[in-house]
Amino acid sequence: MPPLPTVTVGRIPFDGAIRDFDVVERDGRPFLVGTHDRSLRAFSWDLARDTWTEHALGDPWFGEDGYTELAALAATVVDGRIVVGGGGDRQGFAQWDLESGAVRMYAEDGGVASATAAVVGGRTWFVVGVSSGPPVQLWDPAVAEPGEADPADAPSPYDHLIEVNALEAFSRASSAVAAGTLKDRPVLVGPGGDARVFVWDIENDALLLEIDDIDVELRDFALVDAGVPRVVASGGRTLLVGGLATGEWEDPIEVPCAAVTCLDATVLDGGAVAVTGSEDGTVCAWDLEARRLLAEPTCGEHPITALRITELDGRQVVITSDRNGTVQVLNLPRYL
Repeated sequence: MPPLPTVTVGRIPFDGAIRDFDVVERDGRPFLVGTHDRSLRAFSWDLARDTWTEHALGDPWFGEDGYTELAALAATVVDGRIVVGGGGDRQGFAQWDLESGAVRMYAEDGGVASATAAVVGGRTWFVVGVSSGPPVQLWDPAVAEPGEADPADAPSPYDHLIEVNALEAFSRASSAVAAGTLKDRPVLVGPGGDARVFVWDIENDALLLEIDDIDVELRDFALVDAGVPRVVASGGRTLLVGGLATGEWEDPIEVPCAAVTCLDATVLDGGAVAVTGSEDGTVCAWDLEARRLLAEPTCGEHPITALRITELDGRQVVITSDRNGTVQVLNLPRYL
């Protein structure tokens, strides 16, 4: 069984490890947008042109020590411009216009453990895990803090903020909480405390489903629907698949590497596929229907810090980053 085919390998031309990244499409081209160890800096990688750019961001918190932590980052496109949102343990959530670096909004309270952009209820939201947790927050990236020239009744980002106090975010990855749609209902899926996983109905602010009877602490989550809606979850070296119609877990899958640090899931050729990244730099792609590896694990030397499944040139690919600042783009095979 061959490994996942490598499309390209890149490395940030700046000091520091990649902490987190997201992938957006603008002008028909994919951009990887991420954060590394330098204060108030983000970067972008135009995959089509293999061009890296470092972006200076305005300081929303005016930290006395001159350092602003941006450990978690999500990105989307608003009115043709890339907007990023994120924060860290020492700073609350904030949003920036990537190219100008202008601060769009910031929260004065709370720290950020994780951030991801997700389509929920037909709209894109920044889904944020609060580091002191709970709650999990949903921020609208299209709404900026009103400026001095705006009308007095201009909407504030807090007018659209949604908080789900029943959920926490344990992982430091974008997969700390999964977001999506189940039976036309916008939902969040994540840890509910006491070894339980909650599927939360966002519109009704109510528990839709509880999946318990778990022997491991689950930290990362993804949703996938290949005809049957499922939640994919990981904790340590265990990968679990739960039926959202039955509320029951399938038999656990043991990951042949160190503990999982992040995961994502997709539908490929009609089948459900999950991809995991691990502490020892291993990337595994799983056929969830057959409960087998799709390819030989891809082995690295440094922990995987972030992972996304996206589309590139009409094919689904996995993009990973590691603590050494390296980015890999791997093709998902077209067989199941």
